[in-house]
Amino acid sequence: MEIIKFIKTKNNTYELHLDNESILNLYDETIINFGLLLDKTIDSEKLSEIASYNDDLDAYYQSLKYINKKMRSELEISKYLRKKEFSTRTINEAIKLLKEKGYLDNDKYIISYINDQIKLTNNGPEKIKDNLISLGFNADEIVIDHDFIQKIDKLIQKKINMNKKSNTYTLKSNISSYLINLGYSKTSFIDKLNEIKVDDSSIIKKDYELLERRYAKKYSDNKLKSFIKDKLYKKGYNIEDINEVINDGDVYW
Repeated sequence: MEIIKFIKTKNNTYELHLDNESILNLYDETIINFGLLLDKTIDSEKLSEIASYNDDLDAYYQSLKYINKKMRSELEISKYLRKKEFSTRTINEAIKLLKEKGYLDNDKYIISYINDQIKLTNNGPEKIKDNLISLGFNADEIVIDHDFIQKIDKLIQKKINMNKKSNTYTLKSNISSYLINLGYSKTSFIDKLNEIKVDDSSIIKKDYELLERRYAKKYSDNKLKSFIKDKLYKKGYNIEDINEVINDGDVYW
């Protein structure tokens, strides 16, 4: 096969027109590397080498564009290039070159990711760590050296302000679930949780009166009290508080 002409396109690429009417899109680096400006003859073996070399460059340059938007992990780049239908060999070569050029650095990525998570999200250490593991990092690579106490305090206060009608048990349960889902261990906030004090008396009274109206026709007086107390107890109210609000020292269950 003979090269008939070169046509410059964009991004340092050229169209190579061959005498068999096929067209190759190659980077200028590929053209220079194989001396195609001087040697205009290409056999099938050389053509395969040229295509492979150019694919490696293409995967590398596409990875750079992907990285320029934000830092990426090796796993993210691998998935990105697979979607572009590059071969495993080409992907490995691109990643190898990115590492050699300093574009892939696990330590820098992890530090940057942790700092962004702390500044921009409410995520706790466990969730941050899990996220990094899902991005392809090993657990022993991840060190989160940060005091989350102030953030936990703010999150707890936020939930208290949003749930002023909740009783103590429900409020603490909701806060606990909320913080665990965000990636905080129970030991990191249990002391703060135990400090929460809510006056349940007015809430109990409202709930009692509501249940009393709803079930008054269904149960007699004593059975009604027993039924309502059971309902209130299951909602998380303390039995002593229930009896104190209802002004009834007797328990009917």
